[in-house]
Amino acid sequence: MQYSRVLAVCAALLMTSPAFAQDGDWTGLYGGLQLDYTSVDLSAPGGGATVNEGNGLMYGLTGGYRRDLGQIVLGASATWTIGNFETPPVGGGADSSSFGSLATVGIEAGYDVGDFLVYGEVGHTWATRTDAGDSRRFEGGWQYGIGADFMLNDQVMIGGGITRTDLDDFGPNDVTVTAFGARAAIRF
Repeated sequence: MQYSRVLAVCAALLMTSPAFAQDGDWTGLYGGLQLDYTSVDLSAPGGGATVNEGNGLMYGLTGGYRRDLGQIVLGASATWTIGNFETPPVGGGADSSSFGSLATVGIEAGYDVGDFLVYGEVGHTWATRTDAGDSRRFEGGWQYGIGADFMLNDQVMIGGGITRTDLDDFGPNDVTVTAFGARAAIRF
């Protein structure tokens, strides 16, 4: 995906830039709000062609704990986002479904560039989708992504990133969720 390559290049440039002072301390708890533009692709079981897709906004909560070890920052995070957007019917049928929520817990490792933190993350996700018959389906899967945060001051940070979630056998389909997110959080 092109967006992930662009973000990876930006992250590499930030990490090698001498213009940033190494004075940020990322240790501590944080909690805040998350807003994601999310794209959902449903495909036939076993990795077949994409049969439909939907997209929309999801919003929710984010939080975690980080430990600054110098230039390396390790952490644990959790997010919960909700939305309600339609995914077109599978196989050209008349019934559609709606995508409802994602809850993720994970770990992250990052590079401390002063007031900037560039990181990668991996975690486990639980998702909900409501089908045309109003049956709610739950499925677990894996999420991975990259992102960057910036400290506005000692207590407030903003950031963004790209995540991808793979949910195999979600009902009769495999589901891939790609999210482009922004967040604001308070550090404790």
